[in-house]
Amino acid sequence: MKRAVLLLAVLSVIFSVSEVYAKKVVNPISAVLIEGIKNVKEKTVRGQIKSKKGVAYAEETVKADMQSILELGFFENVEVSVDTPTWRVTFKIREKPYIKNVNFKGNKVFSLGKLKGEITLKEKEYYDLSKLEESKSKVATLYKEKGYADIKLETIPTIDERTNQMTLTFILTEGNRILIGDVTVEGVKAYKPKKILGLMKTKRKKVYKEETFADDRKEIEKFYKDNGYMQVEINKPEVTYNKERTLMYIRLHIKEGLKYKIGTITFKNNTVFTRKELDKAMYLKPGNIYNEEKMQESLQTVQEMYSDKGYLHAKVRSEFDPDDQKKIMNITFDITENEIVYLGMLYVDGLTSTKEFVIRREVLLKEGDVFSAAKVRRSLEKINNLGFIESVEPELQPTEKHNVMDLVLNVTEGKPGMLTAGAGYSSVDKLVGTLQLSHINLFGRAERLNLQYEFGATKNDYSISWTEPWFMNKPVSLGLSLFNTQTQLAYSTTLDAYQENRKGGSVTVGPRLSDIYSLSFSYAYEDIAIIIIDPSVALSTANPTGISASEAITSSIQSSIIRDTRDNIFDASRGSKQSLTFQYAGGPFGGNTNFIKTVAASSWYIPTFWKFVLSFNITAGGIDKFNTDQDVPIYERFYVGGADTVRGYQYRTEIGPLQGGKAMAVANVEYKFPIVQEKNHTVLQGVLFYDVGGSWLSADDVDLSLGTETNKLKAGIGFGIRFTTPVFPLRLDWGYGLNHNPGQELSQFYFTIGNIF
Repeated sequence: MKRAVLLLAVLSVIFSVSEVYAKKVVNPISAVLIEGIKNVKEKTVRGQIKSKKGVAYAEETVKADMQSILELGFFENVEVSVDTPTWRVTFKIREKPYIKNVNFKGNKVFSLGKLKGEITLKEKEYYDLSKLEESKSKVATLYKEKGYADIKLETIPTIDERTNQMTLTFILTEGNRILIGDVTVEGVKAYKPKKILGLMKTKRKKVYKEETFADDRKEIEKFYKDNGYMQVEINKPEVTYNKERTLMYIRLHIKEGLKYKIGTITFKNNTVFTRKELDKAMYLKPGNIYNEEKMQESLQTVQEMYSDKGYLHAKVRSEFDPDDQKKIMNITFDITENEIVYLGMLYVDGLTSTKEFVIRREVLLKEGDVFSAAKVRRSLEKINNLGFIESVEPELQPTEKHNVMDLVLNVTEGKPGMLTAGAGYSSVDKLVGTLQLSHINLFGRAERLNLQYEFGATKNDYSISWTEPWFMNKPVSLGLSLFNTQTQLAYSTTLDAYQENRKGGSVTVGPRLSDIYSLSFSYAYEDIAIIIIDPSVALSTANPTGISASEAITSSIQSSIIRDTRDNIFDASRGSKQSLTFQYAGGPFGGNTNFIKTVAASSWYIPTFWKFVLSFNITAGGIDKFNTDQDVPIYERFYVGGADTVRGYQYRTEIGPLQGGKAMAVANVEYKFPIVQEKNHTVLQGVLFYDVGGSWLSADDVDLSLGTETNKLKAGIGFGIRFTTPVFPLRLDWGYGLNHNPGQELSQFYFTIGNIF
């Protein structure tokens, strides 16, 4: 009995499973048919659908298949029919017409090829109404830009019903070319009509362009409002044509209104900033002529002041109270401060190689801090200054709390490393070359590794350096370097006079005190040898100003204090950098050279318009011996001239004393402008420059006048190009000296790595 019950139970389970399985495979599709296609291959459609023979019919799958077929863009409509007895699925498709030919008729101004190239609806594509309208608009714009304002355009489609192939014909009625016969302005009293017409790009004998004319009206309005006429009105122009409709005449009527001076400037509802603080932010001053541009700058500055304090929701509105009798405009800034906004969560998106903490540690805001817009801007600059970030875009996201916002940094990484080879020629170093392997984001931790080999007729240099920007997770950099250089140097008129060999290394620690202030401390050990190549320059009784062969050890410490507000350390467009450096060699640090060297430098970067940048640099230094009878070594003195100081002169031999100076001063002015840009970044730019500088044996010899004498300043002018790489900039400059002595080359070419300042 138990066996019978057990058998019945097993059979029950088997039947239940069979029933479930039968339900799962019930209504299998017997066939899938595609109907209505003529030009599209059937396998293209079948490749888009998931309904297959033998697969269970599912209405959701069929609906998704219909959408997938439409997404191909070749069809106007898709319908499905299902034969339930056999579960045969048929997709009935209405195909868009296939464009076999596109023709133009009536075109005389433009060729067939030009018109076909302009339209977006092409032959061997499928007809699309939106593309047809876009094509018609493009053709009309093309004609109107040439002055054919009366262009008329019709399209005639001819479809072969058997093949569903279309011939699309554009019928053009070009009309006459219409030029501007004259432009006149009426109602102008404060200025000569010629002045107003000079602001316009819409002029006589030119083609009328609607966008250009709209810009002209804005320019006229801006001119008036920037000169006190804040209620100026420019009415819709009157346009007439000559009888032949080949010339159009534009009459513009201007209602100038009164010219206002600024009366009182008041503020209300301000509690965060005092009136005195807000007054300093004003570009407008009482008694001056009203200026709309300065008005907008004032509004923006006040808005930024509040944003920098965390009042992101603050609103600044201007109210005007004119006194027409006195012709003054009283202005009130109504400020709605709202509440302080705090940073909620900070998110970093887009990283692939870089560790997230590398980005986070550059952000000056921490979660829970007051949301300062100024700190966000500076944080973005610091992230870009890492060198391997292509772009970083901030995104503010509201939270459940009105006074809390999250910040998302959308980061796009660039190339962190590169192998670079370069070659160039200069009149000093002849053929020069560089082989450099650099990585500025080693292990995704922003560590920098640089291996470099420079070679040429006068140099043979090897160096390796490594830098950790956040040593032990503190805002302190640690750098190590080793080098071995061999450089042939000129002396007087002898180009290859002697060779200077240096080998050694250094350790540098750089604590950052804030986002703009930092210190640097380094210890360097160098073995330096001077080898005479040309006997004529050797020191002797007959040549008391010559050079003596020597070998010495320099053991020194160097300390610097730096203030850096540049927006981009690789290619600054605004900000400044100031530094003061002291080097102490010998004494308790050993070695057999003893000196103290001081160098001060100040650089400024000023944006002019668009991405044109004017920059200035001043560098001055002095060096002197101590506790020794030996003079300051020749290789530690200052030499002016060449690629990094005053261009247009040879390095070491044409500016200052031959044996080098113990004091120096150099000033540089550069004006940079973009030539090639990629993704809104300048990769190639041009530069015009002016350099002036000199070196002297002592402070008593300093002469700041220009001239050809040894102790006088020398100046040079020239131009160059800059190529920005992810790791370092390349420079090619041509300099022309303005204070050469007879017999010297007047110009020099330089190929170098790195910025001049």
